Amino acid sequence: MFSLPVRLVIAVTLAFFLSSHLDSNTVSIFYTISVVLKDVLMLLLPFVVFSYLCSAILSLQGQALLIVAGIFGLVIIANMINVFVAYGVAQSFIGSIKPICLDGASASDKILALWRLPLPTFLSSDKAMLLGLAVGLIGSFTGARLVTQAVTTLKNWTTIALNFAFIPFLPVYVFGFVLKIGFEGALGTLATAYAPVFFLSFATIQAYLFFWYAVSCNGNMKATFIAIRNMLPAWLAGFSTMSSAATLPVTLKCVEANTHNPQLTNFVVPATANVHMVGDGINITLTSLALLAMSGTPLPSFTAFLAYVGTYVVTKFSGSGVPGGGMIILLPVVEKHLGLSSELCSLVATLYILQDSLMTASNVAGNGALALIANKLFAKKFIASKDKELLGA
Repeated sequence: MFSLPVRLVIAVTLAFFLSSHLDSNTVSIFYTISVVLKDVLMLLLPFVVFSYLCSAILSLQGQALLIVAGIFGLVIIANMINVFVAYGVAQSFIGSIKPICLDGASASDKILALWRLPLPTFLSSDKAMLLGLAVGLIGSFTGARLVTQAVTTLKNWTTIALNFAFIPFLPVYVFGFVLKIGFEGALGTLATAYAPVFFLSFATIQAYLFFWYAVSCNGNMKATFIAIRNMLPAWLAGFSTMSSAATLPVTLKCVEANTHNPQLTNFVVPATANVHMVGDGINITLTSLALLAMSGTPLPSFTAFLAYVGTYVVTKFSGSGVPGGGMIILLPVVEKHLGLSSELCSLVATLYILQDSLMTASNVAGNGALALIANKLFAKKFIASKDKELLGA
């Protein structure tokens, strides 16, 4: 009846107004439902990471190796720049944030989950990532059809599980966490403290995107604005669907209008749509660092941040391309390498989901900029490689 963004807004609005009218038992029930949904997500996460990362590597079969290496090297560099920009902005503007009380409840009023699902942990996400990388590389070089079929089947079932067991319940997931924060008295404080971070994140992302569009257009401002205008339909589609994958047909048309190179566009855009996400890289990193500062924890040193960068870059190759997908795969990364507590990770997830429409739109725009850069670097080699394939060389 309503689109997902509308339902999310309704969920947050209801939680905000009901948090002061419900008793602790009722709030605990809704919070427990959110925690159970998170438990289900954590169970699915290793399968998401393994199947999507492995599938992405296996899909490179039959392509020119140097071109593939060049484009995916470009993605790696771009993702690294994303998070380094976020870290630099955080050090400049967020490091001085004064700690606030994110837990406004007394011990007697603190909301706890009534129970948790005793779900087994088959494989941790970081090990699933390494396993997916290894299986993908082996399958790609050996050309084992059985491996490809098994991974594709697992990916399809994982996608179905996400789409039926988690994504439809995102408003419920958000409702429970926001209701808990509101009941404990921290919602107003968090909203007031996070508002400047939201505007800082949004402004940083837009300035970053404009810079790369200008670079891809050789600094020609007229060409830059034309390129951005051509991407507006894809931006709007990403905003409404909250999915880079669902927006793909529109993105292809918009990017082709800028590159005038359908062969390169048809390879670069689908291959990078779920692995190069400007909005995710900057927003999730900034939000995580901001919550650290708000909780009174110092920002990680540059050396410590490097571990996050390395893990982030590899983990992005298992992007799922579904609403909240960027947040889903990165929760264990920010918890382990940025030092966020489980409760702060839940806040990161909640804040991200509320901004997912804007972040997806930014991701789509970023993919358009990446395709323009790739077109400048690889267009001639790509066409030459395709010509050789057509000739049977």
